[in-house]
Amino acid sequence: MTPRETVASAVVRVLKVVVALLLAVTGVTGCGLFGHDSGPSKDEQIQKLIDENPTFVVFLRYDATAAQRKDIESALRSLPGFTGLTYADHDAAYQRMKQVYSADPSDMPIIEPDALPESYEIRMTDVAAVRKIRDSQSAVNGLPGVQKLIFPCMTVPECRQRFSPRPTTAPPS
Repeated sequence: MTPRETVASAVVRVLKVVVALLLAVTGVTGCGLFGHDSGPSKDEQIQKLIDENPTFVVFLRYDATAAQRKDIESALRSLPGFTGLTYADHDAAYQRMKQVYSADPSDMPIIEPDALPESYEIRMTDVAAVRKIRDSQSAVNGLPGVQKLIFPCMTVPECRQRFSPRPTTAPPS
């Protein structure tokens, strides 16, 4: 492996940790919504939050070129249901990671901003448009420079499945 591939591999590992933490925080926040209360049901409240945030994220490869970023952005803008995007460079990704770890900065991995991937957060008209992209994985997923597409859960049952505690097995005696 070249040093660049090693760094890219480390970035992917760190990215997985960051995404897992973001999902865990979202899951913990959402879990409190699953109880019963007067007014709209908790499921309705959760679905409303999902419906109000029709987005997904495209992480770029470490070695993505300016031309590839331009092509990716053009492809994203042409998606049916596209309403906007936000580009995050290495420094913006680092600032976002610092926010995630702001409650306990000592847990933040020691990493340089350049090690974090650039990304696009894409806003769509509705969850159905996001689901269509997720289900087809669209042509965007195969574009040069694209590392991975990340989609949120899009229904209450899907969120429950993703964020509910997993059963553990007892250690052998």
